[in-house]
Amino acid sequence: MNFTQLKAFQAVANNGSITKAAQLLHVSQPLVSKHLKNLEKDFGVKLFERNRGAAELTDAGSSLLRHANAILVHLDEARKELRASKTSNKSDPLKIAGSYAASALLLPSLLVNFKNKHRDTSIILRTGTTREVKSMLLNSTVELALLNELPVNPEFVSEPFRKEKLVVFAAPNHPLAKKKKLTISDLRQAALVTTGMASAVDKMLNHLVQGLGAKIAIQCGSPASVKIVVKNKIGLGILFQDMLIQEIRNKLFKVLEIPGLALTVQSYIVYYKDRPLSTSAKDFLALLRKRVPLNL
Repeated sequence: MNFTQLKAFQAVANNGSITKAAQLLHVSQPLVSKHLKNLEKDFGVKLFERNRGAAELTDAGSSLLRHANAILVHLDEARKELRASKTSNKSDPLKIAGSYAASALLLPSLLVNFKNKHRDTSIILRTGTTREVKSMLLNSTVELALLNELPVNPEFVSEPFRKEKLVVFAAPNHPLAKKKKLTISDLRQAALVTTGMASAVDKMLNHLVQGLGAKIAIQCGSPASVKIVVKNKIGLGILFQDMLIQEIRNKLFKVLEIPGLALTVQSYIVYYKDRPLSTSAKDFLALLRKRVPLNL
């Protein structure tokens, strides 16, 4: 006895005809008859009474049909369960996070590249302050992160990634936007607008502008807030260039040149030291490493 024989038996029993069963199973009529003959031989009983082309179940046949139905239902359930398991285990989701600068342009563009090669992998991208992203790493909300600060936590592995450029920008109709180049004196007189999230970047900017004799007039809670303030000509903004790409292209902001003033911050790839990375995270880490400048 095998499953093919049971399916043929079930089809004949349900349709009352060998011919109809053969059509339903897309096999020849002689093959169905052969399956029935072999079953009757294996069990040593007659399963059908044949009368003018019709096939009627005997008592033994009715008994076998109950068991055959149960067996074939369980077989179908097992098949569906195994297929679902195979589909759900295709790949682990990629869970990553980035600071506001990394999430503005860099990570989305890298994720497009990753997705083209890993179509079945779902992706979770989170954004936050340095403190928030480090918390995500610690509680395993994400596996990999791009940060603009070197974490001091010994539980993290940090790999230098690239230099991130900050720019001074203004609304196009701001008085200082009309000048081709700003001087340090212009910067001292302007109201500077930055984020105030106590990150390494903000600490660096505070130290820098104080050294230049300038003042940060407004500290906002997010890069979006900085843009709103600058758009209303309240001051000059300082943000990562990647955060402003679209606005600069659409001429909503103008980047101001200040000779002798270069603002860059080192970014890092960060992950937890003692937690094995998923296959998806390993693949994305490899992609990030390919983007590390050779002269870093």
